[in-house]
Amino acid sequence: MVLAEVLIEKNILDEKIKEMRRYLFRMVSVSAEEADKATKRLIELIDKHRSYLILINKVNNNIEVTIGDSKISLANALLISQTMDRKIDLLNELINDCDGDTVLSIFSLIAQRDKLLDEYILISNQLEAIEWGAEVD
Repeated sequence: MVLAEVLIEKNILDEKIKEMRRYLFRMVSVSAEEADKATKRLIELIDKHRSYLILINKVNNNIEVTIGDSKISLANALLISQTMDRKIDLLNELINDCDGDTVLSIFSLIAQRDKLLDEYILISNQLEAIEWGAEVD
């Protein structure tokens, strides 16, 4: 199995946890038996989720990635990617909320955002290729 498949399975598990949590909170005031079953199932799902997170964390820390001239762990590369994503979101908000009364240059904001987007796309593609190529035990 490759890392990308583990990530997909973890995301599916995330959804199952949300679903079971919603069900549990609906059953709390309706049926003690159903709430008990849901609680046990939710705890099982959370334990399984923890196992996925530990596996992903182990793999992400063991894989080395080259970004620019630097070699870093996949875990740190993902943090860099997430930070870039937050910066892009901030610039998008500024661009979309910019009106005629602002002192900010919309063209400067767009240029900054576009430069970040280009870097983000390169890094994201590289990370995705690694995730689909990295074998997991």
